[in-house]
Amino acid sequence: MMGDMEILPPTSFLLDGVTYEFIHPERVGPVEDVKSWEMGQYPKVHALVPLKAGGTVAVYAEAKHWNRTQISVNWYDDDKVSLTAWLPKGDVRPVTDTEWDIDEYNRCPEWLRVIQWGKRLPGFLPE
Repeated sequence: MMGDMEILPPTSFLLDGVTYEFIHPERVGPVEDVKSWEMGQYPKVHALVPLKAGGTVAVYAEAKHWNRTQISVNWYDDDKVSLTAWLPKGDVRPVTDTEWDIDEYNRCPEWLRVIQWGKRLPGFLPE
């Protein structure tokens, strides 16, 4: 008989061709303090994810939940793997639609840009 196996969240991700090992910060505080943004209305954010080797790496993410001291962010790596982490509020800031647009354009493979973006250059979305 097999024992229960704990499924651990991924702690590494590929971003712009570089693999990062990150500390998977968990929520601090009681679950009753957690608030959620409305589905489909998640704010776009720039988040600093702590690395196991020290320092941080910046990712563009969506903020899903928050409490008094943290924000839960969700982002996708180059392989379309979904990652999440609870980060200190000071390590998360909102981004404009233009910033988000430019990041998506830069992460789109060049051969697909013609299909996904046509003749429109990034960075000209309404704020």
